[in-house]
Amino acid sequence: MKDLRDKLSSFPKGEFRSVYKSSLPEIAKAGLFSGLKGEGFRTFHEKLVLLPCFPHGVGVGVGLMAQTNVAGKILRFVTGKEKGIHPSPESLELGKQILDRLVNGYEILGLGVSEPGWMGKLTNLKSTASRAANGNIILTFHKGFVTNGADAAGFLVVARKEEGNFGVFYVPRNSEGLKLEEFHLDFAPEATHCKISAENLELPSHYEFVEDYSKFGADIHLSEMLSAAVLFCGTIRKIVSDLSQGEESRERFFVLGKLWDLSGLLFGKCLEISDKKDKNPDYKIEEDHPYGYEAILDECLSLLKSIPNFDAQKEYPDLGLFSSIHPARSPVYVKNRLKQSREWRKFGSLK
Repeated sequence: MKDLRDKLSSFPKGEFRSVYKSSLPEIAKAGLFSGLKGEGFRTFHEKLVLLPCFPHGVGVGVGLMAQTNVAGKILRFVTGKEKGIHPSPESLELGKQILDRLVNGYEILGLGVSEPGWMGKLTNLKSTASRAANGNIILTFHKGFVTNGADAAGFLVVARKEEGNFGVFYVPRNSEGLKLEEFHLDFAPEATHCKISAENLELPSHYEFVEDYSKFGADIHLSEMLSAAVLFCGTIRKIVSDLSQGEESRERFFVLGKLWDLSGLLFGKCLEISDKKDKNPDYKIEEDHPYGYEAILDECLSLLKSIPNFDAQKEYPDLGLFSSIHPARSPVYVKNRLKQSREWRKFGSLK
């Protein structure tokens, strides 16, 4: 991790656009592609939690959590490293080639699911995929938010197929007719984003990687949010470390202690879930979701606001990331919280 810290410290003030791509060799050397390689999510998260201590660390962490849990997880399905799909031999070989380039820090892969008006529901997607007479894929899509997209060598695009389910298709960056519009956010800008679109883009038939994304979409989302929770824990602990320097009032010391304890409790839960993912390939995070991330997130942000003469959002602008992707806004959260609430009523029952 020292080489990565030194690399991230070497960028001039204000630079963000080149940070993630330029740091890929050091990211790979630090072992932060362990989740992609199948070496364990506990190992990945034990390293990810430290990134907020480094310059540009939160933005780089966002790029990693998307690469590992989203695009990377689909590639792990395609290559047979995780069970669930049965790709063609040509798709399997292509997936192996892409995954190899990712784990060695040579390339970036983006995933395009969200689009204007979709509201987090696959059934609202307008992107379409059909088959030409020669068997090739014809894609029409407009994806509004692709993390890691600005420098991606290719994209995975989710689109509605003629039979009604949602396929995942590989679209190389140099595909004829692909349009790309780069944009940046005020927080964690090192994780570059873009919009991508195309009309009647034609691809070889084996560029279809997954026949039905809906079988895996919820767990992919929750896996990404698990890493977001880990990154949040690291961010809170970095703030506590910074604010604990020098003399402290009793009140401030009390608040910092609560922030440290809350982030530690959440991180412990994240590692517990990571262990379950590592030990059981059939485990789904929905079995334990919600697990307290949203409650601890809200409480920590409230505690930060209570500290006199301290503006957390001004001093640590990357905190805005966690509010922007608040877990309680997800349809998956609402569904699982309602399901969990049925168990509340049974508490104390001896039946």
